[in-house]
Amino acid sequence: MPVSLNHLFRLLLVVFFVLAAISVSEASQQTASPLAATGDAGFPDAASFAAELQRVGQAIEKEKASPANLAAVREKLPLQWKISTPDASYSLSTEPLNSLLRDAEKEKDPKKIAAKVTEASFWALDLANQVKAYAGAQTRPATNARPALDQILSRREFGSVHAPSQWDLFRQRVNRWIAEMFSRLFRQIERYPIGAKILLWSIVIAIVVWLAVVLFRYWTRRTTLEQLQAPDSVAFVRTWQEWVHEAREAAARGDFREAVHSTYWAGIAYLEDNELVRKDRSRTPREYMRLVSNATQLSTNGRKTRESLAALTQVLEQVWYGRRPASNQDFANAMQSVEALGCQLQ
Repeated sequence: MPVSLNHLFRLLLVVFFVLAAISVSEASQQTASPLAATGDAGFPDAASFAAELQRVGQAIEKEKASPANLAAVREKLPLQWKISTPDASYSLSTEPLNSLLRDAEKEKDPKKIAAKVTEASFWALDLANQVKAYAGAQTRPATNARPALDQILSRREFGSVHAPSQWDLFRQRVNRWIAEMFSRLFRQIERYPIGAKILLWSIVIAIVVWLAVVLFRYWTRRTTLEQLQAPDSVAFVRTWQEWVHEAREAAARGDFREAVHSTYWAGIAYLEDNELVRKDRSRTPREYMRLVSNATQLSTNGRKTRESLAALTQVLEQVWYGRRPASNQDFANAMQSVEALGCQLQ
């Protein structure tokens, strides 16, 4: 009796496991069936994939009036499209199209439904056109590409096109070496922020100093090129009295710079009349001072003459060469210096 019960118990276990396996198999088949319906779709080339996209877009446009038919179109879409091309294999998800169709199914307003459906159809048809263009480019013969390229390069504007020479290669190596040196320098600077700031300010200061030197040289060159406006043909025939008269007229019209200038020449003309200096308009004001200093060393009134000419020259250099704005006081100081030289002013 115990043996019979044991066999019966084993038989019941076997039946239980068989039924459980059958139920699991059926459940897996039921679960796998929707996945099989929405699995991946493969295409051997871009042209067939473009045709499928064209079909899907037209189907969506055709069924836009019926949300139920749109749902049927959406459910037939695979999860992914897989395309094989000579270059590579591509996978494209259908989720953007699925999303547009789902949004259309949820809408209640016919206008919004039509807008969503049109957008979905446009998406599929536009992608089909792009794939067609790609397929056309892949199948277009390229046998004439090389002759066309040779014909283009044989034109006159491409006559200077040639392979890099030894000099070009050398310059490229030099430029590469310089670039590497600067790159290494900048990497070192990044490790020391304080040093980078010092270098930056040093460069700024150097640029400012360089600009100051350039401007100073420009101004000094312009000053040396500017000569006293007293042509020889006029200066030799004009007396010191005429120069004084010219200076007073310039002062009367407010041109004190020209007034100081004419006053200076009045003093030089007075010294020439007294034979303290020889007439020579190529001399500079400093050369006139040196000549007067040498000529009046043994004279009793030599010191007074030297000091008066020095004061007159100083005013001239400040307002004429230094381009300092001249005033009535500058003109008065110049007239006092001329009078101290010996000119009898009325």
